[in-house]
Amino acid sequence: MESQRSRLPTTHLVLGLLIGGLFACTSNDGPGTSTTTKTGGVVTHTGGVTDSGGSPNTGGKSATGGEMATGGNKATGGAPATGGVSVPADTGGSKATGGSSTGGISATGGAMATGGAMATGGAGKGGSSPDAAIGGTGGIAMGTGGITMGTGGKASDGGVVPVGTGGTPSGTCQKGTVKAKEVLIMGESFYAMAPQYNQKRIEENAKKAGAIGANDSYRNVAISGQPMSVVVGEFDTGLQGGAVKVVIMDGGGIDCMSNSCDSCPGAFKTLLAKMATNGVQEVIYTRYPEPGNPPGSNATLKKNLDILMPKMQPVCEASTSPRCHWVDLRPVWVNGDTTDGLHPTQSGGDHVGDAIWAEMVKDCIAQ
Repeated sequence: MESQRSRLPTTHLVLGLLIGGLFACTSNDGPGTSTTTKTGGVVTHTGGVTDSGGSPNTGGKSATGGEMATGGNKATGGAPATGGVSVPADTGGSKATGGSSTGGISATGGAMATGGAMATGGAGKGGSSPDAAIGGTGGIAMGTGGITMGTGGKASDGGVVPVGTGGTPSGTCQKGTVKAKEVLIMGESFYAMAPQYNQKRIEENAKKAGAIGANDSYRNVAISGQPMSVVVGEFDTGLQGGAVKVVIMDGGGIDCMSNSCDSCPGAFKTLLAKMATNGVQEVIYTRYPEPGNPPGSNATLKKNLDILMPKMQPVCEASTSPRCHWVDLRPVWVNGDTTDGLHPTQSGGDHVGDAIWAEMVKDCIAQ
């Protein structure tokens, strides 16, 4: 028993040396390595300091990305961007103003019409729309009888309303489609007798409006003192001078000096049909002013006219080819407009001519 105990320490020492040598072989002097120490056969591992990898990597301050993009000042818009290139919303610039509106500068229609020529189609062609306002309907054209207003370009070719006519430009008339020589005046001495104040006043208004040239005149084939049967034949004379598109006329007055002319309405209807087949587009039939001086004092002629004219008017108004326009001259005839009770003075011619021209402007006749 005793000899076995004396051998145990020696054995333990050998094992301790072996183990200690083993651990000594695996030691490492680098940071974070463990150190092995043998003390009295007991192996102690100090482990060294654990490798911390240095201070934790914070990556610097958290990235803020700079200040938040505000996109610049809020777009005020300016004029709507109809002509320029729109700027994307997030570019940070001001909202695209797009330049001026595509309509260009609003046309004013030229100067107010005081008898000059109506504009024949405005500029107003601005922006990206190539056809904008060419010959447009806009602008303002003012005569003494009304206003034509549209949305761009100069006022259309509706003609200019002369002083005192009270009409309104149509806004759809095309200037120059009827030449002066294609307007025919026919009837009796009311239109035939020199110096033909009625005709001169109509032509004066037409020249101011630019409907005819400064040296142009309408054709007049009226014959003084002729009954309706002869007046009808005047149309054939007119055709000999060329095409007729517009007729201004009266008829039946001479007949009414003795009777109410029962045949006149039928003759007038036949004449209108003949005009239609020969290319006449418009007819203006004028009812005579009240006969006498002062107006209405010629009782016999007034009585017969008051019977005949209500029969002639429906014949005119029923005609659509050519269109027939009834113009009653009684309201425009005042004291001083005639000296003989039948034919106009210059003031009478001015009143008659203005009334006829107002009808021509209103219905776009020979503009």
